[in-house]
Amino acid sequence: MSILAQIIIALAIFAAGTATGIKWHAGQDARAELAARELREADARQQRALGDRKATEHLTTVARLATQLGDAREHIASLSDDQCLDADTVRVLNAIGADSVRAAAGESAGAPAAAATGTGLRFSTEQDTASTIAQCRAAYAKVASQLNQILDIEDARHPPAVAR
Repeated sequence: MSILAQIIIALAIFAAGTATGIKWHAGQDARAELAARELREADARQQRALGDRKATEHLTTVARLATQLGDAREHIASLSDDQCLDADTVRVLNAIGADSVRAAAGESAGAPAAAATGTGLRFSTEQDTASTIAQCRAAYAKVASQLNQILDIEDARHPPAVAR
C-alpha cells in the first residue's frame, strides 16, 4: 500500500474518531443538561410543597386565633363597664404609633388615616380595654405566624452555609 493511501486512511480514521468524540461530548452535555433540569424541577416541586404546608400551618394558626379571640370576647362581655382609664391615659396611648402613612400614588396627602377616619383608642372601660388588647394580641400572633412561615420557606430556599 502506498504512502498516500496510508495517509488517506489515517486521516479518515482521525476524522471518524474526531466526529465520534464530538458526538460523545454532545451526548454527555445533553445528559448533564437533562439531569440539571430534572434537579431544578424536583427543587421547584419541593418548594411548592413546602409553601403549601406552611400556608396550611398559617391557616390553622389563624383559625385557632379566631377561636381564641371569640372565646376572649365571650369572657370580655362579662367584665364590668367600670371606667379604668382616664382621658389623659387614653390620649397618651393614642399618641403611640401615630406616625402618618404616606399617601399612595395618585392620592392626595392629607391627615393620617387614623385621624381622618376617627379611629384610635376611644375606650376607657374594662371591656373596651380588654377587647382592644385581645384584638392587638391576635393580630400580632397572626403576623408573627405569617412571618415565621415565610422565614421557614426562605431558609429552605437558601440554606445557611455549612461551617468548615
